[in-house]
Amino acid sequence: MRARCDPAFVGDLPHSPVQILRPGCGSRFCLDPGQAARTGQRVPQRAAEERASVVPAHFGGAGAVEVREAAHGFSPHRWAA
Repeated sequence: MRARCDPAFVGDLPHSPVQILRPGCGSRFCLDPGQAARTGQRVPQRAAEERASVVPAHFGGAGAVEVREAAHGFSPHRWAA
């Protein structure tokens, strides 16, 4: 098991927590849906592998979330204030 890494600010990548559960889902703001889907998959994958929390810019409430791999993608594991 790897040690936890520093949080990663992911800015505009996810616009909704749904995009952690289904990282291939883009938003209407994605100019290149194919690239957005690839990046949307790569970032939570790396965060899960490195046990890093991600800090999205557009989620209400909690400031960061730890991402874990799940059966069909990823899941939010622990929300941080």
